[in-house]
Amino acid sequence: MPPTAHPRRARYARLLCGRGLEIGALRNPFELGDGVEVVYSDILPPEEIDRHYPGGVHPDILSDSESFPTVEDDTFDFLIANHVLEHLTDPIRALTEWHRILRDGGLAMVALPDKRYTFDVNRRRTPLSHLVADSHNTLDPRLKNFEHLVDWATHVERFAPGSPEWKNWIEDRFENGFAVHNHVWVLQDILHLLLYLYSRNVAPFALARCDNTALFGNEFIVLLRARKNPSALRRASDLSRLLTSTGFAWLQNPLQIAQAAGKRLLKRRRQGY
Repeated sequence: MPPTAHPRRARYARLLCGRGLEIGALRNPFELGDGVEVVYSDILPPEEIDRHYPGGVHPDILSDSESFPTVEDDTFDFLIANHVLEHLTDPIRALTEWHRILRDGGLAMVALPDKRYTFDVNRRRTPLSHLVADSHNTLDPRLKNFEHLVDWATHVERFAPGSPEWKNWIEDRFENGFAVHNHVWVLQDILHLLLYLYSRNVAPFALARCDNTALFGNEFIVLLRARKNPSALRRASDLSRLLTSTGFAWLQNPLQIAQAAGKRLLKRRRQGY
């Protein structure tokens, strides 16, 4: 994580209080103020974290991050998921569950990699239709994620499709486990998803705050407020804010594209090619 990302996150930390849940902290637990209680969740048990992420935070709750069957409704005042949602099989299921375990008005801070600034740059952005299809797909998660693994092998590892290297890499990862970015986005894609979830009352999250990707960063951040049975006036206000923020993100898109291209060019020059 670039150092410039942390001051931006710190502004969000001041807004989180009470008792909360952090998902997937590993070796980078979010720094919060005094008097804040945090419960940790991860898919990996303590012994696996010690093996693969020495010094990582041991989870209080074992979960795939999409389902928390041992957690009651309206349990937490806040939730933190930094660079988690892109790894999940079913982001819609995850956001619905996060909404369930937050109290009314609870905050969810979600930081996500901007695909234009990472190794995902050559991959196509994940459309909403793909996420909706994933949420209705009843296949085993590993099978659902197979196409994402193929996409990664082609556009991140840069193996020629159909080549022996391409086939061997995919087979090895599929057999032995893999943790890739199953979905890739820019800010407006996530705002579009939130509009979809709110308008259908699947997981009504209001947008409390968002920050698009900074010049020397690689992530954008959204701060969401869980709404439980919002009034018609509140609902209209929340949807209006989401629509306005989505439009503004689209207006920022040309600048973000130019910014990302400039960073890649500068990196190539520094590396001498």
